[in-house]
Amino acid sequence: MAALNMLNIFYILCVLGAAYFLFLSLSNIIWLRLSSRKPQTTMGGKVLVLIPARNEEENLERCLESLLVQTYSNYEVVVLDDQSTDRTWEIITGYAKRYPGLIQAVKGKPLPRDGWNGKPFAMQQLSEYASGDYFLFTDADTFHSRESIAWAVTNIESHKVDCLSGYVSQELNTFGEVLIVPATYIMTTMILPLWLIAATKAPGLSFAIGQFVMFRRQAYEAIGGYASVSEHISDDIFVARELKKAGFRLIFLDVRKYVRCRMYKGYRASFNGICKNIYDFFKKRPVFLAAALSALVFFVVLPLMLLPILLISGNPAVKLISLSVMVFHLAWALTLYDRGLKWWAPFLYPLLFLHLLYMAWRSFGRVATGQGVLWKGRVLR
Repeated sequence: MAALNMLNIFYILCVLGAAYFLFLSLSNIIWLRLSSRKPQTTMGGKVLVLIPARNEEENLERCLESLLVQTYSNYEVVVLDDQSTDRTWEIITGYAKRYPGLIQAVKGKPLPRDGWNGKPFAMQQLSEYASGDYFLFTDADTFHSRESIAWAVTNIESHKVDCLSGYVSQELNTFGEVLIVPATYIMTTMILPLWLIAATKAPGLSFAIGQFVMFRRQAYEAIGGYASVSEHISDDIFVARELKKAGFRLIFLDVRKYVRCRMYKGYRASFNGICKNIYDFFKKRPVFLAAALSALVFFVVLPLMLLPILLISGNPAVKLISLSVMVFHLAWALTLYDRGLKWWAPFLYPLLFLHLLYMAWRSFGRVATGQGVLWKGRVLR
């Protein structure tokens, strides 16, 4: 009898959890759709667009070409070659020569042996070369509409915040990318109410994505820039937390209309790219990772596994488990459709979440044991 009661409680909790995820997904979709202001500001304080580039010869020209034709008039682009082994430096210097005063080329220093991961070190170097009112960090694999800078200035001023970031449009060109990359949307389906980021001072209610992050210069310098998160792989998440710890305001919006990005190319790159961040995201604390994975198993994996068993056995609890699975699938589908993903992407969620469990285990195993994760020729620990 006690075991039966425990099972009934489990089934009810699954339904309640799925209902919460649906509510969270819908509220975040509404926030993303209503909170962004149209780009109206074309003249204002100087914007420094800061781009770290390591072995980006395939992406960099597309990115720079898109930044040459911005509607915002007061900006400069600074590109740092982060010890590349391909034609990245040649491309950067070529653009700097053709567009003096608009594009500046910087040769990155060798990575220090201790205390830094590669990308935070590149970002910190970029900010030290720059002078301006706003620092807009963006990745070399992004492509910007003509209004992306104007949109960022308009929104950071109209919302009266010190930093903004947001979801860009993800270009997923292979099955492997569609299978793995949407895991980044778990944050807004299962974890974080986006509207609370700007409304609260709690550092834990922070979120940023390094593909597009704008700072007011004073706020950036007040926290010591990326030096404050030098050892982190998920530098974007932790720099957002540092800002809120220091009392600054942060907001997370929808940048999909203004910036596109193909984050990873193919299954292997997607797998390694997501894998490298997972354990670091949980501050490299096993207890935090274990709690998150337990919740994932409890609310997503177990209901999926139980559903065919209950169907075959004719157990009446199949109604509750079916409801749980359908409601969670609806929440996930709404999130992915809102982000503009392919119509069939939500149906991959059983495989996606199983992959995620394995990636989390692999991330923990490699980072916790000191092996690290290989990324762009560097070992990230």
